[in-house]
Amino acid sequence: MLKVLSAGVQTLVQDWMGREGYLDKGVAPSGAMDHFAVRTGNLIVGNSLNEAVLEITAGLFAAVFQTDTVIAITGANLAPQLNANPIPLWEATKISKGAVFTSGNLRKDTLGFREYLAIAGGIDVPMYLGSKSTAIYGGFGGYEGRALKKGDELKLSKPGGDLKSIEGRRFKVALIPKYSKNWEMRAVPGPDGVPDYFSEEGMEFFFTEEFLTQLSSDRSGIRLAGPKLRWAKEREVSGRHPSNVLMDHAYSVPGALNICGDTPIIFPREGPTLGGYVCALTVIYADQWMLGQIVPGRDTVKFIYCTPDEATQIRKEQDKVFEEKSIIH
Repeated sequence: MLKVLSAGVQTLVQDWMGREGYLDKGVAPSGAMDHFAVRTGNLIVGNSLNEAVLEITAGLFAAVFQTDTVIAITGANLAPQLNANPIPLWEATKISKGAVFTSGNLRKDTLGFREYLAIAGGIDVPMYLGSKSTAIYGGFGGYEGRALKKGDELKLSKPGGDLKSIEGRRFKVALIPKYSKNWEMRAVPGPDGVPDYFSEEGMEFFFTEEFLTQLSSDRSGIRLAGPKLRWAKEREVSGRHPSNVLMDHAYSVPGALNICGDTPIIFPREGPTLGGYVCALTVIYADQWMLGQIVPGRDTVKFIYCTPDEATQIRKEQDKVFEEKSIIH
């Protein structure tokens, strides 16, 4: 059992994959904003890669463990502590019954935005539509379909192996992603591209300019600000805003760069599944973990051109990281 002492800014139960196969029903996948961090945390503590963890946004979370266990902290370094003593990230740490974990908090020099707490055995919450993830806009899944509150008690599942065999396991330093304030993520043009929506110059614009993230960003959308967009001439004289399409169409969630009016919005794990606006490009899956680590209002985003074939190969190579060979004991 884990009892919440302080809920922090937003702390959610999330797994890696979320809910697959429900986009046509209007159900976003949910799941961890940083798929790399959640998979790595579970690998370190010996869980299934898709086991539920706690996603701690910007910190200020605290909880007391009511059982012996082993944990791993991954993602942004918010300076986590155990019984007021610093603990390392990307490494398995022994927890004794009664120990108090504090997540730390976002600081001026912090790189990244979300910290992940993986616990040996995982978190015992009901599956809903095939996932333990919290859908905060739907109010289902995770822990009672909401962010955690002070006083909540989470049941923990029994670890699959001996705790002593898990202690001290750590992820190879060379494999830990580089965090930044200026994020570069690879993206594939479209599905709404040249020549119907953008000129060649207009599409190239997305891969040459830098965008500043806006404060009005969350799990449903990361809003960007930048230079004026450049549309195909036919759309600029059609009598409506160029970002509007004739009828609603499906969005490539997560990862789509939606253009709503003059505002580009990246759709992360809980973005809308369809609508009537243009989607200029799609961030490749291997780089979508970065969406969870962007600090709104401070960090910048730049898109790097990528082909579908390259995106597939990059993902295959990334998936190979989440194997036992990446662990040092």
